[in-house]
Amino acid sequence: MTKKSDVKEQAKDILEETLDREAVIVLARISEEMQLLFKAHPEPLREEVERIVTGFFLENGKSEQFIDDWIKTSEEYSCARGLSELDQPKAMLSDLGVFRFMSFLKDKGLTDDQITIVLTGAVEQAASDHQGE
Repeated sequence: MTKKSDVKEQAKDILEETLDREAVIVLARISEEMQLLFKAHPEPLREEVERIVTGFFLENGKSEQFIDDWIKTSEEYSCARGLSELDQPKAMLSDLGVFRFMSFLKDKGLTDDQITIVLTGAVEQAASDHQGE
């Protein structure tokens, strides 16, 4: 149990040390946007998620090749995790959220190790928040 809180504390320390107030607001906005997407599409169809993902990446200047590769990689990752076809669109939407967080943190200069700790801490926080409901 101690290890879990250690990761959450490490994640918090990393964010406090490396991000300014504006960056924290951006992360919160990403989180809110993703929550709204999940609320709007609680059981999304693959076509819906592909449209959402494509729109997001096109707005951010990514090429069609990048988008196709990203969708294919997300799909392969879902299959590797053993998810059913029905659960894959939700997982792809979740992958978009993780990608957005990771990209933002990378742009802010965090190392891959720091990003891993932050994401692990966020997952553990979300799991403990969910258990508390």
